[in-house]
Amino acid sequence: MKTWMKISLGVFAGITMIALTAALLLPTQNVAAAAIERRGGPNNGQPGNGSGIGNGNGNGNGTGTPLQNPAATPLTAAEAQGLQDAILEEYGALNLYQGVMDTLGAELPFTQIARSEQQHVNALLRQAQIYGVEAPANPGLAQPVSFDSLAEACQAGVQAEIADAALYDTLKAVTTHTSLLQVYDNLQSASLNQHLPAFEACQ
Repeated sequence: MKTWMKISLGVFAGITMIALTAALLLPTQNVAAAAIERRGGPNNGQPGNGSGIGNGNGNGNGTGTPLQNPAATPLTAAEAQGLQDAILEEYGALNLYQGVMDTLGAELPFTQIARSEQQHVNALLRQAQIYGVEAPANPGLAQPVSFDSLAEACQAGVQAEIADAALYDTLKAVTTHTSLLQVYDNLQSASLNQHLPAFEACQ
């Protein structure tokens, strides 16, 4: 009986020594689950919202703001020319309405629509920047604005908005880029559904 106990204790001691030796020699990888969840997501332990480049949000700066990505495909020559034509068209309307206000004063609806036209120009300039298209400068008015009455100026506004909307029909026919088409749709809708009725009503 004593011999059996000695053998058992010896075996147990041997196993214990082997286990301790393995524990000391083998590298340990005690990684908490929370640390795994934070990989690629520095936002207080929340997962990142981007491609995982840098810190998991796609921009490497921890702000959560994505980088401005270049356009997936460049515009065709026709699309680039169309974008430049649209910018010039909106400049033309803006210059006309500003000229009316310089002549007749800050009259409605010119004050409101001129602000809207500036927003149209800005939207198109952003598209030009995104797609690397050289934006034309504002050429100004070809000749000074001269109207005898507000009604006459409003009639000029009607014609300008009709021409503006018609140009976007032409441009959309040669445009395939979704983001550019969306801008054209929005600007055309503003011309037809907001600016045109306002000018028609002021005659």
